[in-house]
Amino acid sequence: MSAHLVSPELVGRSAEIGHLAGALANAPATVLVGGEAGVGKSRLVNDFTAGLDATVLLGGCVELDGLPFAPFVAALRGIPVTDRERVDLAPLLPAFGAQAAGDEARPRLFEGVLSLLARLSDQRPVVLVVEDAHWLDRSSRDLLDFLVRNQRAVPRSLVVVTYRSDELGGPVRPLLAELSRVPWVRRIELPRLSARDVRAQLRGILGAEPDPVTARDVFRRSEGNPLFVEALVDGGAELSLEELLLSRVERLAADAVALVRAAAVGGRRISHDLLAKVHDVSPIRSIVDAGILVVDGDGYAFRHALIRDAVYQRLLPGERVELHARYAAVLPRSVAAELAHHRYAAGDIPGAVSAAWEAAGAARRALAYAEQLAMLERVLSLWDNASHLEVDRLTVLEAAGEAASRAGEHERGEELTTELLADLDPATECIRYAAVLEQRGRLRAQLGRPGALEDHREAVRLVPVGHPIRGYLLNSLAARLMQIPLPDEAREVAEEALGASHHAGDDPSEAAALITLAVLDARLGDLDAQLPRLRHARAIAENVAAHRVRLRALHCEASLSEAYGRLEEAEELARLGIRTARELGLARSAGASHAVDLTRTLIGAGRWDEALECVDHALDHAPPAVYHAHLLCLAGFVDVRRGEVDRAEWALTRARELADVPFAQNPLQLPGLEAEVRLAQGRLDEVAAVVRAALDLPNALVASRFAWPLVALGVRAGLPVPDMPVAGPVQAAWALTCRGEWPEAVAAWEALGQPLWHAEALFGLASVTRDPAAMRKAAELADGLGAAPLRDRIADLARRARVTLTGDGPAERARFGLTAREVEILRLVTDGLANREIAERLFISAKTASVHVSNILGKLGVANRVEAAATAHKLRLFE
Repeated sequence: MSAHLVSPELVGRSAEIGHLAGALANAPATVLVGGEAGVGKSRLVNDFTAGLDATVLLGGCVELDGLPFAPFVAALRGIPVTDRERVDLAPLLPAFGAQAAGDEARPRLFEGVLSLLARLSDQRPVVLVVEDAHWLDRSSRDLLDFLVRNQRAVPRSLVVVTYRSDELGGPVRPLLAELSRVPWVRRIELPRLSARDVRAQLRGILGAEPDPVTARDVFRRSEGNPLFVEALVDGGAELSLEELLLSRVERLAADAVALVRAAAVGGRRISHDLLAKVHDVSPIRSIVDAGILVVDGDGYAFRHALIRDAVYQRLLPGERVELHARYAAVLPRSVAAELAHHRYAAGDIPGAVSAAWEAAGAARRALAYAEQLAMLERVLSLWDNASHLEVDRLTVLEAAGEAASRAGEHERGEELTTELLADLDPATECIRYAAVLEQRGRLRAQLGRPGALEDHREAVRLVPVGHPIRGYLLNSLAARLMQIPLPDEAREVAEEALGASHHAGDDPSEAAALITLAVLDARLGDLDAQLPRLRHARAIAENVAAHRVRLRALHCEASLSEAYGRLEEAEELARLGIRTARELGLARSAGASHAVDLTRTLIGAGRWDEALECVDHALDHAPPAVYHAHLLCLAGFVDVRRGEVDRAEWALTRARELADVPFAQNPLQLPGLEAEVRLAQGRLDEVAAVVRAALDLPNALVASRFAWPLVALGVRAGLPVPDMPVAGPVQAAWALTCRGEWPEAVAAWEALGQPLWHAEALFGLASVTRDPAAMRKAAELADGLGAAPLRDRIADLARRARVTLTGDGPAERARFGLTAREVEILRLVTDGLANREIAERLFISAKTASVHVSNILGKLGVANRVEAAATAHKLRLFE
């Protein structure tokens, strides 16, 4: 008999412990720890976190359908939360009650978890451990992905994810592969032990030096797997792996063996109270002493899942059914997913159906739509045993279609809604039929399949005038018509939606209709009449807490203001959108579109350094893929205009990988960047081809604000100017530029305050007139932007025209060498703002703000912020 159940010393893992310690020292970081079953992943994590001066949050995954967010519910158990956190995190907290519904609830949940980790890390480092990730449920996968990608928001944090590499499959494998691409993520594989390590492990278990022959035999048979080494210590015969794992169990007394079997049916972890309701727990001490179960909070866990699996597999069919029935008899309805599992295994199919239906409702309340869909699919698959449910099959189908849509399972959603429509009678249930048609229309549009527009139109046709749902359906049709685009019909439908929504008192739909009409009419050239509409829509949405509509109104105000050249207003509105999203707990989801608005505005205003900082900060927030791609393209535009063509090419390639659909905020963004890159490379034929293809897209003529810059690139490649609408002063300036009406173009761009296009127009004018003043002013503007390629073109023209360029911008900056951005930050320093406050004010990261402040102190030759403020006032740097 061994002296110890396990080796008191962790052997052969010094390198891996060092990796984890190094990751924590260089936090934020994530370490993905893989390895075969029994190789010691949990032991590694336990030894690393033991005695660690950090807040350790430990959660494990469970092999159970319909139980969402399992590792995070466990990890947050017992963590004190604020009142605001309790609302945002309700689905992850015990006995959660009602919480906010709607599209913003799930993003708020995710951002709430991130904010909680950030708050905890202000006090001490945070280590979040997610074990057995090969069993991650869909909602937990989404949350883990979000947390890791946004980990920079929690500087003193380490995330450790363990998984069985020999059981890694399905959707978890691609998730870990994608996470491995994140810069602060490292993936390590836990190897088996060497012969020397196995001897050391045996020495620790036995409390003495092992016999060499025995050590060699144990190494041979275990192949270096630590769990198998432990099992072999007391094994004499050539037992199978299952027999080795069970050998210690079978040496227990009969009543203890029965208790272990009962615990195995409950899962890897089970509370003491639940186990006591299922079986006599008198022998529990002997089981813990034998190292089969370990104390885990208010209950017990199998020391290793393989032991639990072996015990469960050895149960006779009748024993399994009886024990599952015991659990089903004592489990409360509040744990419906577990109840469904045990009832089904116990052969109680009607009871399993009832529990699955309740579990679907619980998953929906927990914002876990994939798990809701799984439970509803189970109900449908067992429908012959569901006659006792107080719900009909059509209602279940309807709920499943909605869950599929919310879970992003668009193909399954279309299948479910199509099946439901086949069973519904539009003559007797026209409202329900119309609502499902609208849902299928949205799903088909997202899948790019035919029939979407027909579904939307038929939904509106079925609903009588005056019904409350009509405004919503009309809005949905108008949105689809805008996407196609059919702007005239979209306007007619939106006007009808406005009246129907107002009549029904449907404030969110009324606000949405106002926004749609404002955007459509602004495209015709009349912005001033539309801004009051947008402000009114924003006020309506704010009054009824329709957050998504409110943020959409702000985005449209900012975007249209930028489109009409009102850059100061656009910047103010974009920053307001970002602040509002942050206040609503939606900074990393809804805030992305406002970051795009702000970046576009800063680029137009010639504040390119600030624009790139905005991009970096927005990307730190791990925005959705399409916004990530859009931001990369905006940064790529600055890169190519500054001569960094390779960087711009990379941005173009990466943006295509992230999103292969047109960007909602600029459907011509990708071809625009490609044309810029090909022009910089001198590949004019390719520029012309890209521009022709882009202008053939259906949105090009309707959204002419995005087409005009492409037309200008096409002109440089030898293409003619097409007949396109001109709406507003910016498009008028583009039209003048494309037609080569240089004096008028120069005046137009100067009035708009857009230095790049002003410089390009001056260059065009100087190319025709050889005007020295135009060349010098163009050079000054190009210098200020750092637009090296344009500056080179101007310099070449000046050489050929024998004009001496003066006014070298960088040389004439303040004698301290402060950039405009540094002067702006210095002003905030003098106002007493800390780095984090500066970062929030300017929408940059705290790290970027810190770097700027350090540079300012160095340039001014002062030691601290107080001296910097005094120097700024003394020298009147802000005057």
